[in-house]
Amino acid sequence: MVHERQYIFLRLNLLIDMMLAMLALVAAYYTRSLLAYFYYDFMTVLPAWFPEIIPYEKSHILREYLWLFPSCALLWPMALNRWGYYDLYDFRNAGIRRWAVIKASAFCGIFLVTAIFVFKQQFIARIVIIGTALWATGLLILKDKILRAIFVVLHKKPEYSHNILLVTEANENQKAKELVGQYKEWGLRINNELDINSINSKNFTDNITQSQVDEVIFAVKPDSLSGLPEFINICEQLGIKARILLDIYKPVISAINTEYLFGIPMLTLNPTTRNFGALTFKVFFDRVASLFLLLILSPLFIVIILAIKSSSKGHVIYKQLRCGINGKQFTLYKFRSMFADAANEKPILQVNNEMNGWAFKIKNDPRITTVGKFIRRFSIDELPQLWNVFKGDMSLVGPRPSLPEEVNKFKLWERRRLSMKPGMTGLWQVSGRNKIPNDQWVAYDLNYIDNWSLTSDIKIISKTLLVIIRGEGM
Repeated sequence: MVHERQYIFLRLNLLIDMMLAMLALVAAYYTRSLLAYFYYDFMTVLPAWFPEIIPYEKSHILREYLWLFPSCALLWPMALNRWGYYDLYDFRNAGIRRWAVIKASAFCGIFLVTAIFVFKQQFIARIVIIGTALWATGLLILKDKILRAIFVVLHKKPEYSHNILLVTEANENQKAKELVGQYKEWGLRINNELDINSINSKNFTDNITQSQVDEVIFAVKPDSLSGLPEFINICEQLGIKARILLDIYKPVISAINTEYLFGIPMLTLNPTTRNFGALTFKVFFDRVASLFLLLILSPLFIVIILAIKSSSKGHVIYKQLRCGINGKQFTLYKFRSMFADAANEKPILQVNNEMNGWAFKIKNDPRITTVGKFIRRFSIDELPQLWNVFKGDMSLVGPRPSLPEEVNKFKLWERRRLSMKPGMTGLWQVSGRNKIPNDQWVAYDLNYIDNWSLTSDIKIISKTLLVIIRGEGM
């Protein structure tokens, strides 16, 4: 449960963090000035690698730093948000919050130093940027300590408390109390407890009106939900907020959230990420990157087409039906690396299959042509799938798309591979490929789905480039 006071506080806290980032820049600027004052007195005892610090009147002046003030004010809150700093504002995660501050400040410092180098800002001292990161880290951690102390003192006073009436039943009582108790630093207090099986409209109403209740929380079993409308109606008439603690389902994988369908609330269980901003960027990046690669690789495509055409009979582009997201079928494109009638020989070679389960791989496949061995080794045969990515059938990174006959052999838990758009490369390709067993292959794909982020995609793409360069594509 997140209380409204948190939302109000977070908005104010964001403004405070912006001001602290700018204050850190000012502090770092004048810290350097102080260091320059003492530099020439101690330069004889300083190590040779220690940089020379020239006084400001001879080099760096304040107006050269003016553009850094809005940059710091925007950059620090964005970095703090990236590392979950604003998602942890219940003061129970002090260690995690400090680590988020350290990572955010380190990132901002590195980013600004890189920007100064790239844009040749010679009048900006790097020691000031490093100092800004250090000052910002200290100021933000100090701010957290001060705010925590203020909250602890402030919310001990009755006038700042938020009184809760907890309506529950015996076996739900302790768990509900623990949940509400986690927010005591925000002033939440359990004023009274009532058993759903022993209350009626009169004693429920009396309890609210006579005990100065600010909010009612219902924590009951699913079987008791049908009895709540009467009490919720009383809360509405009294102008008291009511919350229902829904602990109906306990999914192992999915995340639960509340959505509205034409004004009707519904619980949604999402088995994949709900980071719509990052997913939108992934789609945009896929389309732009695939179009760019198709254009710059077009000369290579012409060479490969001529090589395939001159070495064996058959179409240059091999088309194959594959299963995409949620099993939707699409046509996948590859450069043909086998003889034209290779599909007819697959049943004969099935006895040599080196993979367990539904996948099919043999080390020295006799169906592969001479040109095919080369383009497979460097994964060039996969490049036409850039068109699949541009069309939206696939992504650059994701689980590999399977054949319909393979999907039909999937175990129940393996079908979750289809919950995300398939990719040209994935965690499996950079983790051993056909050297790993079939179950481990699926486990890699599920691990990717469960822990997906833009950072993981970037890492996989980087590792894929190394695999291609080394010629480990077969």
